Amino acid sequence: MVQFDKLRLSGFKSFVDPTELAIEPGLTGVVGPNGCGKSNLVEALKWVMGETSAKQMRGSEMEDVIFAGTGLRPARNIAEVALSLDNRGRNAPAAVNDADQLDVVRRIERGHGSAYSVNGRDIRARDVQTLFADAATGSRSTAMVSQGRVGALINAKPADRRGVIDEAAGITGLFARRHEAELRLRAAEQNLARVQDVLVALDEQHKGLKRQARQANRYRNLTDHIRRAEAAVLALRLDAADRALAEATRELATAEAEVADLTRLVGLATTAQAEAATALPALRHEEAAAAAGLQRLRVAHDALTSEAERIAEQQRDATQRLGETDGDMSRERGRHEDATAAIQGLDAERARLDEAGTGETERLAAAQAARDAALTAVDEAETEHDRLTRQIADDEALRLAADRAIVDLRDRLARLAARRDEVQGQHARIAAELSALPAMADMDAALAATRADWERARAEGTAAIEAARDAERYESDAARARARQAETDRVSMERARAAERGAAEAAHETARAAARTVEANLTKLRAEEAGIAAALKSDAESLWPPLIDALTVEAGWETALGAAFGDDLEASSDGGAPVHWVALPSFMAAPSLPGGARALSEFVRAPQELARRLAFIGVVEDHATGERLQPTLAPGQQLVSRDGAVWRWDGYTMRAGAPTAAANCLSQRNRLARVRAEIEGVAAEHGALAQRADAAALAADAARQAEALCVARARSHEQSVIDQSRRSAAEAGEATRAAEQRAQIAIGAAERSAGEARDRHAEVARATDQLAARATALAATLGEVTGEIGDVEIRRTFREAQRSAIADTQADRVAAGALRVRIGDLRAALLEAESRRDRQARDIEFRVEQLGRVAQDRAGWAGRADDAARQLEVLGARRDEIAKALAELERLPAEIETKRTALGEKIAEAETVRQGAADRLASGETRLSEADRVLRGAETELGRARESRVRREGQVEQAGRDRGGVIERIAERLRCEPEAVLAAAEVESLVELPEMEKAEHRLERLVHERETMGAVNLRAEEEATELETQITAMTSERDDLVAAIGRLRHGIQSLNREGRERFLAAFEVVNGHFQQLFTKLFGGGRAELRLTESEDPLEAGLEIVAMPPGKKLQVMSLLSGGEQALTALSLLFAVFITNPAPICVLDEVDAPLDDLNVERFCGLVQDIAQRTDTRFLIITHHRVTMAKMDRLYGVTMAEQGVSQLVSVNLMEADRLAAA
Repeated sequence: MVQFDKLRLSGFKSFVDPTELAIEPGLTGVVGPNGCGKSNLVEALKWVMGETSAKQMRGSEMEDVIFAGTGLRPARNIAEVALSLDNRGRNAPAAVNDADQLDVVRRIERGHGSAYSVNGRDIRARDVQTLFADAATGSRSTAMVSQGRVGALINAKPADRRGVIDEAAGITGLFARRHEAELRLRAAEQNLARVQDVLVALDEQHKGLKRQARQANRYRNLTDHIRRAEAAVLALRLDAADRALAEATRELATAEAEVADLTRLVGLATTAQAEAATALPALRHEEAAAAAGLQRLRVAHDALTSEAERIAEQQRDATQRLGETDGDMSRERGRHEDATAAIQGLDAERARLDEAGTGETERLAAAQAARDAALTAVDEAETEHDRLTRQIADDEALRLAADRAIVDLRDRLARLAARRDEVQGQHARIAAELSALPAMADMDAALAATRADWERARAEGTAAIEAARDAERYESDAARARARQAETDRVSMERARAAERGAAEAAHETARAAARTVEANLTKLRAEEAGIAAALKSDAESLWPPLIDALTVEAGWETALGAAFGDDLEASSDGGAPVHWVALPSFMAAPSLPGGARALSEFVRAPQELARRLAFIGVVEDHATGERLQPTLAPGQQLVSRDGAVWRWDGYTMRAGAPTAAANCLSQRNRLARVRAEIEGVAAEHGALAQRADAAALAADAARQAEALCVARARSHEQSVIDQSRRSAAEAGEATRAAEQRAQIAIGAAERSAGEARDRHAEVARATDQLAARATALAATLGEVTGEIGDVEIRRTFREAQRSAIADTQADRVAAGALRVRIGDLRAALLEAESRRDRQARDIEFRVEQLGRVAQDRAGWAGRADDAARQLEVLGARRDEIAKALAELERLPAEIETKRTALGEKIAEAETVRQGAADRLASGETRLSEADRVLRGAETELGRARESRVRREGQVEQAGRDRGGVIERIAERLRCEPEAVLAAAEVESLVELPEMEKAEHRLERLVHERETMGAVNLRAEEEATELETQITAMTSERDDLVAAIGRLRHGIQSLNREGRERFLAAFEVVNGHFQQLFTKLFGGGRAELRLTESEDPLEAGLEIVAMPPGKKLQVMSLLSGGEQALTALSLLFAVFITNPAPICVLDEVDAPLDDLNVERFCGLVQDIAQRTDTRFLIITHHRVTMAKMDRLYGVTMAEQGVSQLVSVNLMEADRLAAA
């Protein structure tokens, strides 16, 4: 197998600098403080072996493995890990098995992802994972062992735990290849299904192309007949156009002569009208001048009247303003007088306040001095009172403390004397009791004899109990084994029946779900059918049902039909209806639709009443075609598009818009037909699914009944086995308990005798010790009490002397009372002085405020007096101006009246002149009106004649256009000159042709026959040939896929067969190694591996049962934590021995073990390293493990966030030390 030589890191997590870890034979240890980066080495090894989960790298995304930077070093953008492999044995996969040394490199760059290479050649991640899987290792193999991996193995389910056997068998890579083969198989099966579907579709398409080829031949034959018929019709139309052109030319000459005669008459009438119009302007000017003069006089008269009214209004306004001014002057005089009186009163108030303020400063100073003197006297008295109070309190406190101390000391002397007497009495009694106790030598001899008897009885009883318990344990183990076997049989049977029942219930639920889905679809379709039917239901009481009920239109053409007919389809075909359709025969010579348009009747099945209308309606594919063909429509024809646009012969055009009511009705009818067809199919499917669901329900019920019966029988058998086992165990337990009872009775008797002797000996010894200890203690207590009595006597004498030295406080109390009375009087005097001072200050403040208020009020009244005086002056000037203006206005009315009288006389004269001019103008206008009437009559006749001439010209032009249109159609349809049209119709003269109506009818019939064929694929034969070639190629591809699927299935079966054989062989080998290693690690006991949950080894789970020394056989989950760890390690090392991996990483797996188990663990690892080629990389904190290593690597973090690696070769150190 390939061997791991060294690991190189650069920029990976905390290893920012290039670091190299040599992985040499034997045990390599990695040590260092927590958090310094030891686990980063393990993660680097996992990462280079193809780990794809960022969580396994302890990150949120894979780019987190790149060095993120520190306070001193910037972050890196690239991380790289390289692993050197020794491939001299050429055991690598063929893709990379071309060198003795393999350098596997994984490199990641921020924002670009990671890439793999082997010896500088890029390689897929899957190939790297396969490389290590074939070597029985990998990022998640059992060779990468951590505390979490051990715990996961302990807590794993049996199905998850079997992975260790897969790695031991070396079939992990086999599973990867099988998974890849299964993916290819599924992809090939999907491709085969798609190819099969394509072949079915191509076959149907080929059949359709054959039908289209036959239609193309028929289409070509019809086209030849249509060409000859169209040539005959065009020849007849050209002859009719020539005759119509000659007739129109003759009628035009007659109209030209009539226009010439009427033009001469219009000239005479125009001359007469011009003469009358020439005389009229002078008359109009004369009348306008007279009317203008009259108007000017009237305007002047109205202006004088308005001026008189304005002057009268001004007089009234001036009189009113004069009265208002007089009132304002009277009011201002009153205001001035009030202000003068107020000013005089305020001057008197100010004089009074000034007089009251004389000497107030002196009075305030005297009051303040009296208050300060009173405050000083109060402070001095209170200070003296406080001093006396403190002195009295101190003396009283000393006296009370001395009294309490003297009383306490006297009480303590009395208690100590009583205690001394009591201790002396107790000491005398203990001395008497000690002399009365037996000798201790006799008690020791009796106790030794009794203890020998008890030891002999206990040994005999213990031997009997162990024999009985061994018999009971053997019977109990046998009973439990029988019970477990019965339970295993029952569980297997229950699982089998449960699987059958689950499959039946799943089939039933699947059938029910499918039936419910189809039923829901059926309900929805029926609801839609009912809704559409209700919307289309005709009124039951209607006498005349609409014709739309009798129509059938192809899907997609409803909008076109609705746009063509509009509301006309709402009419009935019943002749008794007010609005109805009448069935008329088809036109004998109806014009044909233009080329590029198909008849709407091809898509509609309608009654005879609509035959004429449908014959004049064509359909086009797009709007451009409709706009191009609209000018060529014959009268009555129209074109419609699929989306509802309309082009009519008379120029009427309607853009595509929302469907009409008729279109909606037709669309709903078509939808109703489709829904009913769908309902029939869905109803049949629902019936079949309902029957299938019923059958599945019966099968599920039968499976449940079979399961219940089987479970009942299995549980009954299990219960009988358990009952029998319990009875056997109970009988063995009874025998054990009887033996234990007999032994316990004998041991109990001996033990009671020994106990009684021990109790007596202990009691005497205890009593002796207690009495001696008490005597010693009492002697010490007596000495202490005597000494304490002397101390208390000394302290009492001192306290009594101290009490006598304290002075009497009565005189101080009397002096303090007198001071309190004097302080009260002084405080009353202080309050009176403060009251006088505050009252004096308030009076001063009030007088100052009053003076300020008086000054402010006087200033306000003086201002109002000045304002009143100024206002009186202004009002006097204003009154003089108003009086002067009023005198001027009284003079103007007389002058205005004189001017109005003179203007009235001039207006009468001007009206007479204007009336004469108006009469002359009316006579001139009458003459002009008569001339205009004669001219208009002549011009009307001339216009009618000219219109007739224009119509004749239009008829000639239309006849020419018709002839040109026929010629253009001949050129377009027949691609020949007009003279060759008879040759195209294969006749020599017009006489040989049928009538126009018959010719057109034959042409229409042929065209209709060709158009009823629908769309014809003229390339059908070529396309059918091409499709046959494609079908041949697809058939060959299908055969290749079938062969490939067969090879893949055979390969998967071979992989499964090989996997089972290798798994079973590895299981037996691993189980043997596991039993040996378990016994070695535990120093005894036994354990084994068992396959559970499935008969197929590739699907079975792995269960571990163990019996450590001194315990019963049980599953691993019931062992203690340390026992579970050792058991799991035994299994992992058994795997290594079975299929040695090139490397084994142990990450602090010795943490939960004590020193003894660590010694065993290290010995086992050393043994495996010697027996196999596995190289161990062990991360540890345990000193015993460190001592067992061949070499040590230390991981340090001298710089925050940056790991460094240092190494020590312990084997070399040992050799140097020995030398």
